[in-house]
Amino acid sequence: MAETAHVASFRRVTPGIVASARLAMANDVPDISKSEIALLLKRAAPVLGIDGTTYHVMDILLGLSRADDWKGTGRPVVAISNAKLAEYTMRSERTVIRCIKRLVEAGIAAYRDSSTGRRFVYRNDDGEMLSGFGIDFTPARVRSAEIRTAVEQYHTKLNRGLAAKRDIARLSRAIEDLCVAFPAEASGIRSERQGILDAAAAVEECAEELKALHAKLVAQLSPVEILSKMSSEGDIDVTPNINTTQESFLESKKQRPRSIEQDFNPGGSKAAQMAFEKKPGEAPRTHQVDPDGGRERNPGAVQAEVLGSVSIGLLQSACREAQSLTGVRFDSWSALARSGEVLRRMIGLSEAGWTDGQVKIGVHAASAILATVLEKHIRDPDQISKPGGYFRAMVERAIDGRLNLERSLFGLADASYGH
Repeated sequence: MAETAHVASFRRVTPGIVASARLAMANDVPDISKSEIALLLKRAAPVLGIDGTTYHVMDILLGLSRADDWKGTGRPVVAISNAKLAEYTMRSERTVIRCIKRLVEAGIAAYRDSSTGRRFVYRNDDGEMLSGFGIDFTPARVRSAEIRTAVEQYHTKLNRGLAAKRDIARLSRAIEDLCVAFPAEASGIRSERQGILDAAAAVEECAEELKALHAKLVAQLSPVEILSKMSSEGDIDVTPNINTTQESFLESKKQRPRSIEQDFNPGGSKAAQMAFEKKPGEAPRTHQVDPDGGRERNPGAVQAEVLGSVSIGLLQSACREAQSLTGVRFDSWSALARSGEVLRRMIGLSEAGWTDGQVKIGVHAASAILATVLEKHIRDPDQISKPGGYFRAMVERAIDGRLNLERSLFGLADASYGH
C-alpha cells in the first residue's frame, strides 16, 4: 500500500521538506540494521552539515528507534515531544525544532505529523506498528547506499588533500635545500616557488606544480654539483665512544619509564598491557610552571607533559569507537595527527579552535585530546553536550598543568574491555 505524506499545515514547507516527504512515501525500502545506519549517519555528519546540537538530537532519535522498524515493511518512526528532547539536550524547544528541521532538510528524516501535532505510536501485541506519528527515518533507509557512497568520496577527497599538504611541505623544504646549495640561483628559484604557492587555487594543484618545479630544478642543475654539495662537507672525524659495560638490573629498574612500570604492576589496569609504543622523542612527564607566574608556556613543554606517560597503543585501545566511527586507525602518532581534521569536524569544533589548540599545546597533544573528547561524546552524548567547548577546556587544563590525560584514557580502555 502506498504511503501518503503527513506534513502538517502549520509548517512552512521548504523544498528540502518536500523532498524528504517524497522519500518517506517510497515503498521499495532496503533493509538495514539499526547499528549500521547509526554508524553510517554519524560518519556522514560532516557531509550532511550536521554538527553540534543537531548531531546530539540525531543521536537521541536514532537511539530511541526500534531495531525491527529498520527492516521489512517497518517504518522507523520516533515519537518524542520537543519538550522532552529539549530536556535531554539541555537546550530550548525552539533550538530543538530548528535541529529537527535541519535533519529533515538534510534528507535523512521526514515529518510524519498527526492532525493535532502530537507524536505517538500504536503497536500490536507482536510489536508491529499499527499507526505512528513523529519523526520518520525512512528517508535514511532509502538513501543509505547514496549516503555510503558520499561518505567514501568525502574521506577519499579529505585524504587526497592531506596527502597534498604533506607533499607541499616536503617539496618546499627540498626546494629550499637547493636554494641553500646553489645561492646564485636561489633568488629565481624562491620567486618561482612563491609564485606557485600564491597562484594555485587548490592544494592538489599546488602540490603537482611544486613537484614539477622540483623535478625541473634537479634536471637543470648538474648532478655532480648536487652530490658535491650534499657530500660530507663540514663533517668532523670523531672516534665513537661505545660503552659495552652491561647495566645492572637495579640501575635499569630505576630508569624504567612509567608506562613500563604499569605493565609490571599486578594491580594495574588490564589495558596497560596494550600501551606498548611510546611516542619517540617525548620528554618525561614533569610539572612545569612559568617562572614569571603567567600562563604562557612553550607548546613543546606542554606536549611533553601531557604525553609523557601516554603511548599510541594506549590511545588505540582506549578510542575504539572513535576509530570505528571515523574509519581511521590510530596506529602511529603521524596517523593520529593526520586524522585531526576529521575528528574536529565530528565534534563540531571550528577550524580556528582546532588551530589554536595545536599552537598552544602541539599537534600530537591536541590530536590525542581531540580523540579522547570524541570517544567520550560517542559513548555518552548526554555527559558532553558541547564537545567543542570540552576540547577547549581540556587544552586550558593542559596549559595550566592540571590535565591527567593518561587517567582518562585508561578509564576508557578499561570500559571498552569491560564490554
